Amino acid sequence: MNNNELNNFQKPLQTQDEESIDIKSIIIKFLSYWYLFIIFGIIGLMIGYVYNRYSPNVYRVSSTIYVKEYKMNLDATDMMTGHNYRSSGNLQNEIGILQSYMLAEKALKELDFNVSYYFKGRFTTAELYKDCPFTVELDYSKHQLVGLLYNVRILEDGRYRLTAEAKGGSKYDYMKEELVGSVGEIHIDEVYSFGDTVNNGYNTFRIILNSHYKPNSYSKAKLMFRLNNTVSMVGMLRSALSVTNISKESSLLRLTMQGNNPAKITDALNQICEEFIKRDLDLKNRVSENTIQFIDKELLRIQESLDEAEFNLQNFKKGNDFMDLGVQASDMFTYMKEQEKRKSELELNLKYYTDLKTYVRDNLNEPDKLIAPSAMGIGDPLLNSLVGSLVELSSRKQTQLITSTDKNPVVISLDQQIAQTKETLLENINNIINNTKLTIKGVEDNINRLDEQVKELPETQRQLLGYQRKFTYSENVYNFLMQRRSEAQILMASNTPDNEIIDSAKLALVRKVAPNTKMNNLISLIICLLIPVAFILLKDFFNTKILERKDVEKVTKFPIIGQIPLIESNSGSKTMVIESPKSPAAESFRSIRTNIDFIVQGKDKATILITGDMASVGKTYISINMASIYALYGKKTVLVGFDLRKPRLYQEFGLSNKLGTTSYLVNKASLDEIIQPSGKLPALDIISAGPVPPNPSELIASNRCEQLFNELKERYDYIIIDTPPLALVTDAFLLMKFADATAYIVRQGVTNKKVFESITKDLESRGLKMNIIINGIQFSGTYGYRYSYGYGGYGYGYGYGYGYGYGYGYGTGYYGSDDNHHHKKREDLLGRILRKRRE
Repeated sequence: MNNNELNNFQKPLQTQDEESIDIKSIIIKFLSYWYLFIIFGIIGLMIGYVYNRYSPNVYRVSSTIYVKEYKMNLDATDMMTGHNYRSSGNLQNEIGILQSYMLAEKALKELDFNVSYYFKGRFTTAELYKDCPFTVELDYSKHQLVGLLYNVRILEDGRYRLTAEAKGGSKYDYMKEELVGSVGEIHIDEVYSFGDTVNNGYNTFRIILNSHYKPNSYSKAKLMFRLNNTVSMVGMLRSALSVTNISKESSLLRLTMQGNNPAKITDALNQICEEFIKRDLDLKNRVSENTIQFIDKELLRIQESLDEAEFNLQNFKKGNDFMDLGVQASDMFTYMKEQEKRKSELELNLKYYTDLKTYVRDNLNEPDKLIAPSAMGIGDPLLNSLVGSLVELSSRKQTQLITSTDKNPVVISLDQQIAQTKETLLENINNIINNTKLTIKGVEDNINRLDEQVKELPETQRQLLGYQRKFTYSENVYNFLMQRRSEAQILMASNTPDNEIIDSAKLALVRKVAPNTKMNNLISLIICLLIPVAFILLKDFFNTKILERKDVEKVTKFPIIGQIPLIESNSGSKTMVIESPKSPAAESFRSIRTNIDFIVQGKDKATILITGDMASVGKTYISINMASIYALYGKKTVLVGFDLRKPRLYQEFGLSNKLGTTSYLVNKASLDEIIQPSGKLPALDIISAGPVPPNPSELIASNRCEQLFNELKERYDYIIIDTPPLALVTDAFLLMKFADATAYIVRQGVTNKKVFESITKDLESRGLKMNIIINGIQFSGTYGYRYSYGYGGYGYGYGYGYGYGYGYGYGTGYYGSDDNHHHKKREDLLGRILRKRRE
């Protein structure tokens, strides 16, 4: 069987073996670095522990708010007239209001967050809230430096040391809520008594002890505090808050807040919820409040007129001795009283109409400041409807602007509706004003006719009637306003918010969300384990050495006829087959010998050339042991050293190198003179390389070399040639014509892939036949060579993918120098197979 037949025969098994072993090979590679995974795994767990131990804790608390789907319009007093303007609540707008700067600012004003207190531990700093042993009282009338971290150390004498350092900072005006300037480098180190006013040029405050202070408990504690400005605190509050809809089908909102202090975030979230509910109620009460304010202004004006009219009437009655008007005068007075009351109501309404027209025409930035017509007793349904619609649209626009801009399509649509409603409302108000003026003129005409009739009464009765008219007019207006004021107060007291807090935030329900101990440990462990994985993969990726069988098979089609395991010998001897004939490595050489027998077609005599691409691949080692394995078989074998540049063969057998191959080639010695017995096996002779010549290649190419091989073939059954590296010199190429089989030695972890590929491609292009032997295989350890051996106790077998089935599994009873029964049966079977193939 030739090399191509042998190679083709083994391909199916090789392909099948590769497909089933790839994953196994990767696992073996990783397991070979098990110690790295253990080391980095421990490091990962340590990193996770340190991170969890010294990272600040983050807590989360939540509450739930119910938002009604339909809300009452801002014009709450329209209930008095039975006109209810209802609008559909926009849930997204409510979420926007909850996350707005305005609401967070209102909540912050009710909370004591202007000063933050801290306790510094060995590795972490924790915020103190309501449990700091002292309280900082600020002078809000003064500009204060914000953001500066003060350190407070309580001294043994009851005083405290105040220190602070910074490269600069900003001053803040708490009254105007704005930054007012900046300062340069800061260095503070002073001692104060508790209660003393601190005025260091940057801040003005005093520190007092509170109920949380315990003597001797804080003498070594590192306490700190910082002044905060409203803008930054509002920003932090908003960033810590998230609002989500519990489900699409409901109008329940879940408010969640995160922070480092459980009590602080609980109070902050509850305050935001309270401000949201309060805002809803304030909007409903705003109309009533505006109505009461308008009425109070009118009452001040009417009160003076009423007091004056009452005073004049009483003085007139004291100076005249009559008790009452006559019947005619009494009837006239009653009618005139009704007309005066009617006129006063119409004039009050006219004033309201005029103010309403001016406000709607000139400015409508604050629609909640409008006074509803119904609150003034005006029952015009169209006017009430238009005012209600205008207020509703303006309120919707302001709410929409919280979460969008003026260019938003919804805002643009609302602007168009507001403009159209304003136009209609102004037209209606103008009509009402004109009608009211006509009605007032009619009432005044009636009063003028009565005045003409009054002139016919006696002087005293006429004067009394005039005083009573003025008093009654003022009294009627006063009573009307007081009645409307009482109605507005009653309605304001009965208002309830449309939204409702279902679940408030509770300290007992606070949950820790960070650091996530298990997740952090897992992540750090995975990341650290990825380091050795990356190292192994990168090392394999950038590797330039042949490590696996597939590295050889990818490059060349030359058959692999054997694998030699790596054997560590304490003596350093290369005659392993002779010294340990029953070892696994010796069996590997026997397997190679069997495969070579197939290659040479079962010839009784053969010349075998051993070469490699570079030094240190084990050419001499394999040459010695291949010669030894044939000698053990009883075949007369000679080992010829043709590494003329660097002879080493004689050293392994303790022989002389004075005469050798070189001596014969230069015709200074006969064949008998250069042949030396090995001294270890009777059937094995050695021809050393001899003295180093100046022209090795020319000697090998000479006729004398051909004569040498002709004589050796007559004397020996097997000739083993040890040659120099192919990549360095051409000696091996010159000797290949004398060989029946050529073995190319590849060493795991030593042979360079590129060099091997280059040489094998050159050999293929020349049409030369080559057989690969892989040497130095580590079946475990760093490389994890990919073979599945089935050998007895050593984990390897025979055949190497050829499919011949010569894996008899010699677990015990290795044959040595004497052929045993099993060996004879095997050789007989081999002979029969070869004869059949030749036939």
